[in-house]
Amino acid sequence: MIFEGPPGVGKGTSARWLAMAVNCERSGDAAGAGGSGAGASGAGAVPCGVCWSCRSILRDQHPDIIQVGLDPEKATPIISVKQARELLSQLSLHPFHARRRMIIIDPADALNPEAANALLKTLEEPPQATGFVLVTSRPMDLLPTVRSRGQRVRFGPVEAGRLVPWLESRDVEQAEELARLGEGCPLRALALAEGGLQAWREARDTLVAAIGGGTAARLAWSEKHARGERAEVSGEIALCLDALQLLMRDVLHRLASGAPAERLYNSDRLELVDAWADRLGYLGLVRLDQAMREAQLDLEANVNPRLAMDALLSRFGAELRPGRSA
Repeated sequence: MIFEGPPGVGKGTSARWLAMAVNCERSGDAAGAGGSGAGASGAGAVPCGVCWSCRSILRDQHPDIIQVGLDPEKATPIISVKQARELLSQLSLHPFHARRRMIIIDPADALNPEAANALLKTLEEPPQATGFVLVTSRPMDLLPTVRSRGQRVRFGPVEAGRLVPWLESRDVEQAEELARLGEGCPLRALALAEGGLQAWREARDTLVAAIGGGTAARLAWSEKHARGERAEVSGEIALCLDALQLLMRDVLHRLASGAPAERLYNSDRLELVDAWADRLGYLGLVRLDQAMREAQLDLEANVNPRLAMDALLSRFGAELRPGRSA
C-alpha cells in the first residue's frame, strides 16, 4: 500500500496503527473464540493498545514491524541500496512473532533508483504473510514501477470542524488559528502549538527584514542562518522556506479574490501581504515560485545551503525591490 498525502496528516501513524490492527493479540483471541468482527488475521479490528504486540509496535520494538527511514550514513537524504539489500536479507527469515510482518518505508520518495529497483520484485511478490506500506508526501517522486505495484491510499487535510475540537481536547489554545496554519494536518498543528508558531513567525519576520534590507542584509542572514553542515541548518531552512511559501500563498489569495485577513496564514501581517501583492502581481509570483522550486531541488541535490539561500533571497530582493509595482 502507498499512503500519500501532505506532511503531518498522520500517514506514518496510520501505518503503525495498521500494523497493530492486523497483529493485535486480543483481536485475534476474540476471533478465535467465535467473534465475528476481526477474522483470523485480525484485519479490520481496532487494536487494543495494551497487548504485547501493540505495546511493542508503539515503542518501535516489534521484531516483525520493520521501519526503514533515511540512511544515517549518507549526507544526502536518501534510502540507499545498502538499506534495501539489508531489508531483503531480513525478509529471507521467517517472522518471529507477528501474524503479518509489516515493512514501513518512510519517506518512500527518498528511495534512490537503485534501492527502488532492488525492491521491485519483492514489492510485486512479497514473502508469505508480509505486507509493505510506503509512506510519502511526494508520490510522483516514486518510480512509476513502484507506484504501479501498490494500492494508493490518499490522506487529505482534516476539515476544521473535526481538527479544531481535536486540538481543543488537548488543551491547545488558538485552536482555530493553528488548524488553519497547520493546513488541516494534525501533527503540524500540534508542532505549531508547542512553540512552533512563535518560531515560525520569528523566522518569517527575520527573513522578510533581510529580503527588504538590501544585499548586505541578505548575505548577513545567510551567514547566520544557512552556514554550516546541511544537517545542522536543514531544520531552520525548512522553516524559512515554509514561511516564504505561505506568504506567497496569501499573496495569491489576495490577488485572486481579496481574501479577508481571517482566511490568511499571515493574518497578523496583512500590510506585508498587500505590499507583496502590489509589487509582485501574478507574473512575479510565478517567477518566485520557480525560484523556490529551484532552491528546493538544489538543497535536495546537496548544494551548499548558504549558496542556495543566497541565490533565492537575491531573487526575492529583485522582485520585491522598493518602488517596484506589478
